[in-house]
Amino acid sequence: MLLGDSLGEKYPPFVVFKVKPSKIQDTQKENENERHGFSLLMWNKHIQKVQNDTNMQVYTNAKRWWDRHLTMRFFKFQFGNRPNLLEPILLLLDDFSGLWIDELVEYTKSIKVTLLKIPPNATSVCQPADANWNGPLKVRQRNKWIESLREQLRVRNPEVAFKLKTSDRTELCKWIFSTWSAVATSTIAAGFRKCGLIERGCGENEETEAETAPVQENADDIVHEMLRAGALDMEVGEFCLDDDFDDMFRSVADSNLQQ
Repeated sequence: MLLGDSLGEKYPPFVVFKVKPSKIQDTQKENENERHGFSLLMWNKHIQKVQNDTNMQVYTNAKRWWDRHLTMRFFKFQFGNRPNLLEPILLLLDDFSGLWIDELVEYTKSIKVTLLKIPPNATSVCQPADANWNGPLKVRQRNKWIESLREQLRVRNPEVAFKLKTSDRTELCKWIFSTWSAVATSTIAAGFRKCGLIERGCGENEETEAETAPVQENADDIVHEMLRAGALDMEVGEFCLDDDFDDMFRSVADSNLQQ
């Protein structure tokens, strides 16, 4: 979850990972209350340091999906401790059921935050993040992934069967932090102007950001190198559902399979 304002200010991202909850109820309750859902081992080994180094807020739940608990924590972190709670804020919020809960509406009223719902299917023209931020951000994140793949292939031993290493949570958090930090202030503010939410000032135009927009890395060399390393399967086997599918994606997949 990203947050920026019309002046171009960026705020610490909220990140959610998928982790199976503890089967011991008391342990899971402790994990949620004290360690954002992570086990003591995960928290001490990786997550706590990432949070301290970046000020990002890293959480986990069983479905890697936004819910009412994360919503309240997000708002209390981003708005509940601001210096002037009497200063009114207008917040654009997507029309997502996990966000629009009665508890949140009452809480935001108490801290002078007015919520404005973005119409469904209109985020590309009404939500600054979709209109202007996400493009450069996703290109930078994709480039980080390509750089990681390229480096693994560069240092591989041709005499040893190549095994691709997946990025761990620490590395993913570093990617998110660095790519979000790299998004220019002008890009954040331009999102609000593009949606017609603030007036365009004198001399402001889209060219400034166009000069610094990230270039998407070409990954053709990685594909060829992984083919040579025998790391790509050229045959597509049968598709089957497994426990990694969330209920929503499972229903979509079932519907497609029946057609």
